[in-house]
Amino acid sequence: MVKNAVHIFRKIIKNGIEIRIKNKKYLTIYPSYVWEKFPKSLHKIFADSLTYIATWHLSLVEKKPVIYHFPHPPIESVFFKILAYSLPMNIFENKNLKTSEILKEFYNAFFQINFKGLNYSYSGKKVKRVLKNKALLLFSFGKESLLTYGLLDELGVDIIPIFIREPQSYFENAHKKRLANRFYEKFDNEILFFPLSFGKLRQTTGFFWGWDVILSQYAFVLLPFYFYHQARYLFFGNEQSCNFYLKDKEGYFINPVFEQSVLAMQHLSDIPKLFFINTHIGSLVEPIHEIFALYILHHRYPEIGRFQMSCFSEEKEAKKKRWCGVCEKCARIYIFLKALNISPERVGFYNNDMLSLKKKNLYVIFNGDSDLSSYGGSGLGKDEQLLAFYLAYKNGAKGELIELFKKEYFKEVEKRQKELINTYFGVYSSYTIPSSLRSRVLSIFRKEQNNVFHSIFTLLSNRHQRPKPHR
Repeated sequence: MVKNAVHIFRKIIKNGIEIRIKNKKYLTIYPSYVWEKFPKSLHKIFADSLTYIATWHLSLVEKKPVIYHFPHPPIESVFFKILAYSLPMNIFENKNLKTSEILKEFYNAFFQINFKGLNYSYSGKKVKRVLKNKALLLFSFGKESLLTYGLLDELGVDIIPIFIREPQSYFENAHKKRLANRFYEKFDNEILFFPLSFGKLRQTTGFFWGWDVILSQYAFVLLPFYFYHQARYLFFGNEQSCNFYLKDKEGYFINPVFEQSVLAMQHLSDIPKLFFINTHIGSLVEPIHEIFALYILHHRYPEIGRFQMSCFSEEKEAKKKRWCGVCEKCARIYIFLKALNISPERVGFYNNDMLSLKKKNLYVIFNGDSDLSSYGGSGLGKDEQLLAFYLAYKNGAKGELIELFKKEYFKEVEKRQKELINTYFGVYSSYTIPSSLRSRVLSIFRKEQNNVFHSIFTLLSNRHQRPKPHR
């Protein structure tokens, strides 16, 4: 063996894959009934690919060469491009980083990755697959996944909701397990919690290597479920703003959430093809923005909307509270709810001081260059948040930050009122919505667009009458 290298082994076990690194084992285990339906002819190529996508970052973490003791997996080319366009998002969280430095480190590290073993032929073509009207849904209890659930239910598609349980997300896992139990009681649809043991390999200090393409990993790790359910679709909750990008100081175009973009989803669609199954990967909410998605969820599917949880759940305050009240995501959803005249209490949000001055740095419109998430730090969500504060004020919201908004931004937003409303309640591209569902989904969005325009312009033309909040 090569000295001073990280050696990575994989093994096909009874119901899944074992990854071994430095005598530590990371098991990806599937329900036996699922694994049995996954063609044996695909097991080796699946094991190689899964191991690679789970460990690609270790050469960067360990600062050592990495040797994989199996053949080169064809999935590498798909993931390499998504990685290359995703990694620069870190400059928005760490203002001292440069895109060129990140890409250089990534580029050089891949010269230290080697695969051992000869390639072999594999074939799943002989396995007959007639896909059914079923959709696997990456389910997080966020507004987009809940809205997608409501849309699929209305469209008559059988839904298999799956929550990927990251081992380092303790608070989130606990809250969402409780929500899942209540969801099952309400809708008689069980949410499968799938544990991802190799999530332990993600960095939690310094540069957060390993978190950059987790949604892409999820799309791959669920492959055996495609076969078991013979699912026609796999849906993410990627909305329109996921396609936005900007130019950094060095002149690089950067999308802070690239792997949620249309381009990335088009690359992810190659995954099923590599395994000879035609499951469609896409997003039903691609055509709309966040604030519009929230409106449709709570107005068209209000009982589903009650289960919403969009908190990052990373701070100690999240241990006992569904909404921690101290993260950027809590702040953004709170002002969106106020903008749409939806009571935050209907989703279990009881942090009534989210508009106090001490929360100022959680909002991108007040935060300047302070560190937020990649998307928040990029500033791309600023206009949508300006509109939300404007509508919240018009709906009678009170607080120190409402007063600060009035002082700093009200005149600007008043001039841009129609532009912002038309932009963030617009209906845009639908490239990743399958043709079998596209016209019906767009019809729903157009109908809800008429409803929200009517509500907003009624509000703006009747300045002295405040509507009661939707509870």
